[in-house]
Amino acid sequence: MRSYLHIKGKILWRACTCIILGIVLACCGEVITGVDQPATATVGATVPITVHISIPTAGDGGPDYLIFGFLVPKGWKAAQNTKVTYNSPALGGGTMTLLTDATLPKNGGGLTWPAYMKKTFGIGGNLIDDMEWVAYQSDKSFTHNGNTFTGDISINIKVGADNNNTLVKLGYVITDSGNGFTSDGNGTYYSEVVTPCFELTGGTGDVVDFCNPQLTIVDPPKSLDNDFVTLTFDGTVVATPLSGENELYLCATAYTNDGKTIQVCEQTDKTRMVQTTATSKRYRVTFWPRAFFNITDAQTITKMEYFVTNKAGTTKVGYGNTLEPFVYTFKCE
Repeated sequence: MRSYLHIKGKILWRACTCIILGIVLACCGEVITGVDQPATATVGATVPITVHISIPTAGDGGPDYLIFGFLVPKGWKAAQNTKVTYNSPALGGGTMTLLTDATLPKNGGGLTWPAYMKKTFGIGGNLIDDMEWVAYQSDKSFTHNGNTFTGDISINIKVGADNNNTLVKLGYVITDSGNGFTSDGNGTYYSEVVTPCFELTGGTGDVVDFCNPQLTIVDPPKSLDNDFVTLTFDGTVVATPLSGENELYLCATAYTNDGKTIQVCEQTDKTRMVQTTATSKRYRVTFWPRAFFNITDAQTITKMEYFVTNKAGTTKVGYGNTLEPFVYTFKCE
C-alpha cells in the first residue's frame, strides 16, 4: 500500500516527549487529562504509552468497571501485541482485560464494545478505514459516590506487526461499564483523545499514511488478486503534470508469484479512469486484477506498480507526484 503517500502537511511531532492533544469531549464525568506518547518508533519496538485519567463520580450508582478503548491500525494486531494495566491511588493497581464479543455494552444497542466505539468516534480523523478500536475492562470496579478517582492507564504495545512504515493518529477513549458513551444531568461519562500523527519507521513493507490526503487510494486497502479493487486518483490534492487533462488512464505492471511481470499500459476503455463528477477532478477505475492482467490459473499477483497517464500516454504521474511508481501489495492482512 505504498500508494498512501504523504503529500501534504508535516509530521508535527519530532521529539519523544509527552505531548497531549486532540479532542476531549468529556466535561463532568470520566476525563482523559493527558497522554504521554512518543512521536515516533521503529517497527517491532515496544512502545510505552501512559493515559492520565480522572473520574469525578457523581450521583449514587455502580459498581462499574473502567472501560478503555485504543484506536490503532488493524495491521498492528494490537489485541495480540498489547498489554494494558492501570494504577490509581484509590483503586490500586490492576490489569485491563481484553473485551471479547461476549461482553456487550449496556447502552450500545447490541453492538460490541469495539463496534460501539467505532460508531461513536469513527476512526479518529484518519483517512483510511483500516483502523480498529481495541477494548479493555478493568479487573476492579468502582462506585459512583461523589469521590474523584485519578490514575494512569499504562499501555505497552509492540508496534508494526504488518512491517509497514506508518503515519497514523492513535486514539484513546474511557468510560465506565454502567453508562457507556452517554450524558445526563450528572455529566458526560466518556472522554476521547486523538493524538497528532505518530510515525513508525524501519519497516520493509508498504508506506501507509493514515494522516494525509493521497494522490491515489486503492479500495479496499487490503485485498487479494481475486478481489475487485477500485483505484481513485485525486487531482485536488496537489497540482500534477496531469492537471488540466480531461481523460486519465491506468498504466500498471503486475508481479506474479512465479517471477513474471505483466504490463497493461494502454489508453483504452479497459484502463480509462472515469471522473466521479464533471468537475470533481477525481478519477476512478474498478477492475478484477486476475482478469485485468490476464494471468493464468496457476499464477498469483503479489503486487502491482502503477502510474496514471494522459490520453496520449506521454505524461504520467507516480508516487509522490514523481516518476516513481505507486505500489500496491496484494495481501489479506
